[in-house]
Amino acid sequence: MIRKRIDVRYRKFSRVAGIIVVFFLCTFFMGACEYSREEKQQMQQISQTAKTNAVNYILEKYGFATEAVKADVCTERDGAFAHPSITGCAVVTMEYEGKSFKVHISGEDDTTQGTDDFQYDVIAEDAKEYFASLLGYEIYDIYLEYKDEPIIGDPYSDRQERNLINELYQAGDFGSFIQRHPISVSLSDCKNQDFTDFPTRNPKITSYLEKCAEEYDTKVILISYRDEADYQNGYKHTYGSGRILHFDIEQDGMYISSYIGFEKDSTEYARFELQEYDGIFISCTDQADGNDLTVSRSQKEWLDLGETKKAPTSEVYTIQREQSGEITVYIPYERFWEDWNGRRVFVQHETKDKWFQYDVNLTPTKDKKYLFFTYTNFSGEGFDFAVFP
Repeated sequence: MIRKRIDVRYRKFSRVAGIIVVFFLCTFFMGACEYSREEKQQMQQISQTAKTNAVNYILEKYGFATEAVKADVCTERDGAFAHPSITGCAVVTMEYEGKSFKVHISGEDDTTQGTDDFQYDVIAEDAKEYFASLLGYEIYDIYLEYKDEPIIGDPYSDRQERNLINELYQAGDFGSFIQRHPISVSLSDCKNQDFTDFPTRNPKITSYLEKCAEEYDTKVILISYRDEADYQNGYKHTYGSGRILHFDIEQDGMYISSYIGFEKDSTEYARFELQEYDGIFISCTDQADGNDLTVSRSQKEWLDLGETKKAPTSEVYTIQREQSGEITVYIPYERFWEDWNGRRVFVQHETKDKWFQYDVNLTPTKDKKYLFFTYTNFSGEGFDFAVFP
């Protein structure tokens, strides 16, 4: 009885201590983000000056008057716990004849030197036509990013605003635009193409894209969806964002046939294998002739490791693959909820003679027909999964 009372008191103390710690952490972070009265006045002045500068900048560059809707003062934090410092610039949202666009400009002094994205639509359309002519096939959709100046050093530390440039772009000049600005572009088609032999079939295009990657920091990824419906159901279409070959594209293995990406010091390509088993779809990169995956059910028991309290409502599915890499599983939505009364999916796998179990994050597909998760097959030993209530 005494031990039980001590345990109860300890648990109460732990909860109280935890609440106090959280309170002080919240207070600390709120204090770290709070600006003084002088800083708030400085930000207000920067905002007003930046709006005026943005109007004058657009008038001088494009020859028309526009309205400054709002200004977001730029700040930067040097370290996780540092107080955000005011940079003196602002991103001003502008409107002209129903079109909204942005201007990045100083708010400390009067100036007409800035960057903007007013011509983004024109540049993106030119890029689509340029690459369609280069590749010799119709591009269904394009995702484009670019910076005003070359990126020096680590691309993740570059603080330039995306898609804002200073130059006045001349329509039809995208070929030389590439040489002046670092770009990242994703080019999607719905032709069910296999890009794994693209370098062999298109040596000149491959050489050109590799040259652009090396000399101009141009990042290009070509993605071929199985058809238009698969493109519409694709998980996301921003694979041109950031470093082009680090983008979790395996989550779209149900819809994408293949891809090839070009960036500095790296050209990578792959096609996806898609298997159906018991109404469940499983995808992985296709690395060998025939099926790369071996799928079975109810051949293994669900181990009692203390992670799951009840028996699974589904059968235990086993997926084996000798090669390492990501494996994505798509479970029918209606079956998960109606037939299996599902709430969670658990995975179990063995690594170095030790078993592990954990629940996975489920993401619905755009058409809400499937819930999917991705398992990284580090050891090449495969895994089991099951649905739990």
